[in-house]
Amino acid sequence: MLAEGLRAEGIEPVVVCPVEGARSTRLRGLGVQVIIAPDTTSASDLMARARLDVIQLHSAPDHLVDAADRVGVPIVPVLHNTEIHYSPDKWRSTAALFSRADSVIAVSTLVRQFHVERVPASAAEKIVVVANGAMPMPAVTDQVQSAARDELTRTLDAPLADEVVFACLARYDSQKNIAGMVASFLSARPSALRVHLVVAGDPSDWLEFRRADAIRRSHPDGDRVHLLGNSDAATLLAAADAFLLDSFFEGWPLAATEAVAAGLPIVISEAGGAVELVERAAHGSVLITNASGPAAAVSDRRARAARRRARHQTNAGDVATAVGAVTRTVRSSTGHRIPAADDSFRAMVAGHAALLRVAVAARAAVARRDLSAPFDTSDRPGTNGVNSPHIA
Repeated sequence: MLAEGLRAEGIEPVVVCPVEGARSTRLRGLGVQVIIAPDTTSASDLMARARLDVIQLHSAPDHLVDAADRVGVPIVPVLHNTEIHYSPDKWRSTAALFSRADSVIAVSTLVRQFHVERVPASAAEKIVVVANGAMPMPAVTDQVQSAARDELTRTLDAPLADEVVFACLARYDSQKNIAGMVASFLSARPSALRVHLVVAGDPSDWLEFRRADAIRRSHPDGDRVHLLGNSDAATLLAAADAFLLDSFFEGWPLAATEAVAAGLPIVISEAGGAVELVERAAHGSVLITNASGPAAAVSDRRARAARRRARHQTNAGDVATAVGAVTRTVRSSTGHRIPAADDSFRAMVAGHAALLRVAVAARAAVARRDLSAPFDTSDRPGTNGVNSPHIA
């Protein structure tokens, strides 16, 4: 999204990553330069040749962070999550990176707070929130919604007429708490409510998938939970009536942002971006408590403990109550689904672009002062603009 959006802002993107993959192929298809750099030496050499003006670091591996330091251009780390897995050594290196950075971008207020509490004040003061956005969703007309619902009915081989469908677009991973979400949804007595839950995503953790599937199979209402692999997000959101996400921790969930943009009411656990998303979501949306405890205090230990009690998590009652409330809201709704007035993609791109330009301009100003100091001259007119910087 950023590669496409920043180019429209006059910033030419260069993407650097350690290995080839589906995203690098898609980016090349969009005409974006992609550099594959498996080690520090090749990365620093290739980035130097690309004549970069500024580098963003998106959860980059250590060798790319080291290479970025060698290039000698402004660095802007982007914080995508509440990093509960970091060791003390990793937090020290993170604080050192922030001290070298021109600015640091956090994708949500909670992510900023999480990092502020774990790095020195001099590093924390550089952290600025630029909320994640979602690209505009296709219009969901009655015809599109009906066709999507028909396709979902055929895929699931389940009668969905007059049923309320909750979608969850998330990978099967311990972070996303799929097993706990399935158990909590089933505690809402979905057959009585006449509701279904459709989960779709990549099984990055097969244990999480199998635990969710075992919970589903062992429940009398298990046929109302459907576990799919990677699926077309636009079709699922068009076919659904609501969205459910019960993660232990998040940075700012893009799937939930897309659901909000599509006009769906959401049920979401308190994690990164959740408060902001509920505020802008459709009427009847519900913020539920986090199964691992307070969102700002999430940790590996808390998440592991909550995961062990997946069948009976502390927020199961909140999930069940919210599912019932949203179901009643959906059933009482009349008229067409109204998409949210969503400019989150534009705002996200503009926020990133502004900070990148500030970093480049600040570095250029320092360079001019260094050059002028021996001669005691002032800046010449017309030399303080920055045109079309390159970002990695």
